[in-house]
Amino acid sequence: MPAILPNRRSSARLPGRILGTAVAVALSVNLTSCSSEEDEPEFLGVKRVTVAMHNDLPGVSYSRNYDRSGLDFLVFQHVEEELDVPFSDPVDVSSGDRVTQLLEHKADMTIASFSITAERMDLIDFVGPYLKTRQGFLVGPQSTGVQRLSDLRGTRICTWQGTTSREALDGIKNAVDADPVVLTDASDCLDQLLDGQVQAISTDQAILYGFARQYEKDGLRVVPDMTIGAPQYYGIGMSKGHRQDCRKLENWLKKHVGTSTWIRDVETSLPALTDADPAWISSHKPSATEIEARSCRDSISP
Repeated sequence: MPAILPNRRSSARLPGRILGTAVAVALSVNLTSCSSEEDEPEFLGVKRVTVAMHNDLPGVSYSRNYDRSGLDFLVFQHVEEELDVPFSDPVDVSSGDRVTQLLEHKADMTIASFSITAERMDLIDFVGPYLKTRQGFLVGPQSTGVQRLSDLRGTRICTWQGTTSREALDGIKNAVDADPVVLTDASDCLDQLLDGQVQAISTDQAILYGFARQYEKDGLRVVPDMTIGAPQYYGIGMSKGHRQDCRKLENWLKKHVGTSTWIRDVETSLPALTDADPAWISSHKPSATEIEARSCRDSISP
């Protein structure tokens, strides 16, 4: 019986088959790796979002020993939960640098009692408002008789740089013969009010009620029903060029302000405000129409 010789044709092709399989597996791994990288989620053109916030406004946006609190911080947490992207720890921002940090890409988003104005909408996009407020007055224990605007005649009224409050103060300067004092930040105004160097602080009531709660033992109080200027609408700021992401956040916000979570957040953060005004929801809660008119636009919709 003849010897059975190996099938040389079969054995010659076997290494090639193994090599081909190995190459196919390697290509598959590489393609999977590339696909994984391409599918990594982004928001506002980045894979990790940095949010700028205040650190010196009790009840609104406050930080002590690296522990943040306030309504703005709660909004930040809700946004973080809503979006499928990682967030860095918030970075601090002053009122005067809020637009600049976005334009210079030092932050991707700003949640910092940021009033939506036509001038700012020329430069950046907003989603909001998530809160409405009016400009009011905070006075000290030596000003117990202040009940109306005329009671501030001849006084010095403090606000700080980078806010919309200065314009309204300039408007009442001649009416009540009061001198606006513009300092660097909120803490400077507080120091001067506590020292009696100024007789009042004027800015958004939401901020003032936070101060009044924090400094209740020092006799600071918000003068009720005394406001000036136009309503202020707090929005989330971001650089232009990301309208799809902007719309996504707008749709979330319109739902959020209609929930009990929004009510609880305001009551928890600003109890002095909600205690002072039993009808606070009607005056501070934005409508869907107000959000649509100011979100993801170059100008406020009529």
